[in-house]
Amino acid sequence: MKLLKKYIEKDRSGSVRLIPEDSEDMWHIYNLVLKGDKIKASTIRGFKSESSTGSVTSDRVRVMLTIQVEDVFFDVQVGILHLNGKNCEQNNYVGQYHTLDLELNQPFTIEKNEWDFVSLNRITEACDINKKADVAAVVMQEGLANLCLLTQHMTIVKQRIQVPIPRKRMGSSTQHDKGLTNFFDKTYTAILSHVDFSA
Repeated sequence: MKLLKKYIEKDRSGSVRLIPEDSEDMWHIYNLVLKGDKIKASTIRGFKSESSTGSVTSDRVRVMLTIQVEDVFFDVQVGILHLNGKNCEQNNYVGQYHTLDLELNQPFTIEKNEWDFVSLNRITEACDINKKADVAAVVMQEGLANLCLLTQHMTIVKQRIQVPIPRKRMGSSTQHDKGLTNFFDKTYTAILSHVDFSA
């Protein structure tokens, strides 16, 4: 995560401007944002306008919104944070309530009435590149494997591999061996596609 701006008053109120760079950053933001916090971010809104002749045109406009958060939902699979809340500033394109979607590589500002030590420490940790040591793990049993990436705060399942393996038959185990070989090949291919060995 990138810290663009940090402004904290002596009474511990203030704002922080951040850019999330990966899904772990979104997890940190999910844990930072509380009900009552204000979030300022850019969003695209569609609107329809009717001309004097009666023809209707649809346009899309990028607007900067500030909402007071009432509900937070983190979609881990997509890596998007949905923030529901009341619009704090008058805007011609948005009603009283709105859902902001915080996405990767899109800057936003969090404003709190009081920043506690835990929240400030979380931002410091999330912005420290040296603390983001990733480990890959494959948790498996016969015919089933889960490829996971482990970070300091999260375990992300990148791929689930499931291959039916025939039982061993008396006198011949060729089908069983072929099934195992297929399973291990698929697991190996998944590891190569999801794990960066260059680091």
